Order: sequence, then C-alpha cells, then structure tokens
Amino acid sequence: MSLVADEEWAEYKAKFNKSYEAAEDLMRRDLYEKAKAKVVEHNRKYDSGEVTWKMAINHLSDDTEEEFAKRCGKRTPPK
Repeated sequence: MSLVADEEWAEYKAKFNKSYEAAEDLMRRDLYEKAKAKVVEHNRKYDSGEVTWKMAINHLSDDTEEEFAKRCGKRTPPK
C-alpha cells in the first residue's frame, strides 16, 4: 500500500507546477513517497519530544539526491 494517494500526488504536482512523462512520473512519485515517509517519521519524533523542529513537504520533495546537491551548491569535479 502506498503512503501517497493518487489525489495527493496530483495536488503536489499542481501546487508546485510540475508535470512529468509517465516513466519519470513514477520515479518522481517514488522520491516523493520516500520524502513523505521521512517527514512523517521525523514529525513523530517531534511530537514525542525527541527532536525540536518539524519537517514538511516542499518543492524539492521529488528531487533526486544529485539534483538537490546541485541546487545547494555542490560542485562536481571536471572529468
């Protein structure tokens, strides 16, 4: 069973103006589902007082690790 309903995935894409071809959509949805699971787990820890801050889904929640690193300034050495 998926953590993310079709409607939620559609709302996320609409909110952040995203659209993908079928194969990429499946990959991006998988990344989003993993991000959501991480957020849910972290916020459970917040609710129990184990951590002091909350996480949330944002426009980066369906980025690959490489895309996120590049956005955050990671440079790749020349080949």
